[in-house]
Amino acid sequence: MTVKVCKKRYKSRKIEGIYWSLEKSLEYLAEARKLGIRPGLERIEELLKRLGNPQNACQVIHIAGTNGKGSISSMCAYIAANSGLRTGLFTSPHLTNFNERIRIIDGHEGIQNLYKDPRSSEISDDDFAKTLMLIAYEIEIMSVKGFDRPTEFEMITAAAFVYFAEMNCDLVILETGMGGRLDSTNVVEKPIATIISALSYEHTGRLGSKISQIASEKAGIMRPNVPVFVYNPFDTELSEADASIVKQTLTEQAAKIDAPLSIVSRSDIEYQSSYLTGQTFSYKASEPFHIQLSGDYQAQNAALAIEACRLIIKDEKLIQSGISLAKWAGRLECISQSPFILIDGAHNQQGVYGLNQHLEKFLKGRKLVILMGVLHDKDYKAMLEIICSSKLYDIVEIICTCPDFPRALQAKSLALEFAKYYNRENSRNNSREDSRNQYEIKELTELESKDIPLYNDKQIWFTSDRKMATEFAYELAYKKRLPLVTFGSIYLIGEVRPYLLDLLEGLDN
Repeated sequence: MTVKVCKKRYKSRKIEGIYWSLEKSLEYLAEARKLGIRPGLERIEELLKRLGNPQNACQVIHIAGTNGKGSISSMCAYIAANSGLRTGLFTSPHLTNFNERIRIIDGHEGIQNLYKDPRSSEISDDDFAKTLMLIAYEIEIMSVKGFDRPTEFEMITAAAFVYFAEMNCDLVILETGMGGRLDSTNVVEKPIATIISALSYEHTGRLGSKISQIASEKAGIMRPNVPVFVYNPFDTELSEADASIVKQTLTEQAAKIDAPLSIVSRSDIEYQSSYLTGQTFSYKASEPFHIQLSGDYQAQNAALAIEACRLIIKDEKLIQSGISLAKWAGRLECISQSPFILIDGAHNQQGVYGLNQHLEKFLKGRKLVILMGVLHDKDYKAMLEIICSSKLYDIVEIICTCPDFPRALQAKSLALEFAKYYNRENSRNNSREDSRNQYEIKELTELESKDIPLYNDKQIWFTSDRKMATEFAYELAYKKRLPLVTFGSIYLIGEVRPYLLDLLEGLDN
C-alpha cells in the first residue's frame, strides 16, 4: 500500500501580458551567471517568500553528496512514480537539454511516457519561460528595494519550486547543486528524508580543503527528527583516516540535531549477478532488486533510495518494480555493444575509481580507445593515474578534447598530461625498447580525422572540436574493433552522447 504524502496549500501567482520565450529566459539566466557563485541563503529565502514559499508546498526527499546524487535521485523518482505519486525531480547540471533539470514523472503513466519519449517529463519551454518571467518580476522589485540579486542557480531552483507547487506534485526529489548547508535547495523546512551519497574532495575552493569541512557542508541538509541515510565512507576510495573523519562528522551532526542516522554499507548488499546494462542484488537479505544502472557502487546508491522511499511506500513490490525501471543516462552507460561504446560522467577521482573497477571487470584483457575531456579545476592528474595504471586493460588510442564550459581544461593540456604520465612510466622501466617509444601529442585536423591510422604509433590526439574528436574516436574503435570509453565532464558527455547516437543510427546493436 502506498501512503499519500500531505501537501501544503500554495497559491500560484500569475503575470498578465506577453510571456517570454525560452531563449529570452536563458538570456536572463546568462546575465545572472556573470555575477558568479555567491554562498548564502538570504537571496533565495527573500525571493521564495515573495513567491509564496512554494518550497514548502510539496513533501521532499533532499539529496547531497559528491558522487551518485543524480542516480539516487532518479531511482527515488521512479520508485515514487511507480507507486502512483506525481513526482517532481530537480537535478543539475543537465546532460543534453536545459529542461532536464526540472521534471515531473506523473505516476505509472508518466513512466510509460518516458519509455516512449525520454523528454516527456521535462518542463516545457513555455512553462519554464512563464515561471522565470514571474521570478524575474520579483527580482526586479527586490533590486529596487535594495536586496542583492539572486544567482543563476538560485533562480533555477526557485523556478523548480514554483513549477512543482503549481503542478500539485505529491513528492519532490531534490538534488543539491554544490555543497549543502548554503546550497539554494536547502530552504525546505522539513523534508521526509535526507540522503548523503558518497563523499570525496570536490569544490575545495568553496567547501574547504579538508574532508571534515566538505562533510560538514554536506551535513547541512540534515533536519531535526528527519531520518538521514548515508553512504558508508569506508566503501569509497577515501583513505581510512579520511573515511573516519567523514563518519565522525556526519554522526556528530546528526546526533547534535536528533536526526536518526542510518549508514548504508556494501556489506549489507549481496551481489547476485552483474551485466553491462545492470545488476541484481539483495539488500539486508531482502528479495532481489534489479536495476538498470551498472557499477557495484550503484547497488549501494540503490539501497539509499530504497531506505528513503520505504518511509512513504509500504509495499515492497512497488519499490522493487519501480527501481527496476529507473534510468540515468551518461553514467556507465553502454549505448552499443557492436561496436562497444561506454560513456560515463566520471569527472573526479572517485568517479574514475568506479569507472576503473567497471573496466577491469568487463573489459579485462582488452585494448581500449579513450575519449576524454575535463574541467581544469578537477584533479585530472589523479584521474589519469587511476585510468592509466591498470594492468587489466590496455589503453592504445587516446583522443583529448575539451567541454564547452568556461572552466574547461584545454585539449592540448590534457594531452600533455597523458604524454607525461606514459613517458614517465616508460622511463621507470629502464627498457631500451620503451625509451624508443615515447608518446607524442598531435593536433587532430580535419584532414587527419579522415585518415584512420592502422596501428598505434604512440600518438595522443587532441582537438577542441568535440564533434571531430567524437567521430575520430568512433572510427578508430569501429575500424579496429576496439571498445570506446568516453568519460569526463558531464558537460562533455552531454554533447558527445548525441553525436555517438547519431553515428550508431541504423546499426544493429
